[in-house]
Amino acid sequence: MQQTTSLDLLAPQYLRQRTRDSGGGLGLGGERLSAFLHELSTAQRQKLVEQLRQCYPQLESLSTQSLRSGWKQLTVQERFGDRRLRTEARQVNDGMLRLMAILAELLTDTQFLLFDEIENGINPELVEFLLDTLIRAPQQILVTTHSPMILNYLEDDVARAGVQYIYKTPEGATRSVPFFSIPSLARKLEVMGPGEAFADTELSRLHEEIAEMPAADQDTGRAVPR
Repeated sequence: MQQTTSLDLLAPQYLRQRTRDSGGGLGLGGERLSAFLHELSTAQRQKLVEQLRQCYPQLESLSTQSLRSGWKQLTVQERFGDRRLRTEARQVNDGMLRLMAILAELLTDTQFLLFDEIENGINPELVEFLLDTLIRAPQQILVTTHSPMILNYLEDDVARAGVQYIYKTPEGATRSVPFFSIPSLARKLEVMGPGEAFADTELSRLHEEIAEMPAADQDTGRAVPR
């Protein structure tokens, strides 16, 4: 648990900030992004650029500059035909900054990563790339979402193993259960995609069905799988 990094408050206004040093992390809201990228090795930064280029083919490079008093400034360089454009972080689009922060964190040796509402600010066309990247990552990753679209990008076997339903009992206790171990959801997954099954379910009544499941099927204590 000491190797857990939570990035549940990533916000564009923080990601655009100049900072002096990262302290080894992005910060809860991503406020140390410029310093964090400045401290990456050349190989790490090149790998980050290569990944981002799959989403933004016009991207040429990411550069950081140490300004007076140690403030770090992040700049993105792009090519459009014969024209090169350099854009400071404060004017870069929200989705690129969020994607940059998430991919950069995957380059660290952090063992457990938490991303809240992973789809926020990300172009829908890039969500599949992001999820595939997270699934292949060596770290254990916990992602929260309320979006059926996110689930639809998961293969059925990944959805069965990795999607957890977090709910409250009538007594107010918080519990979790593998979403597709719930009998009605398991049946739907045979003919629907994971996101379609989610959207076709009245979540407010699921606790009643869960209460009728055998105790051995009610997963309330195991670690959440990646």
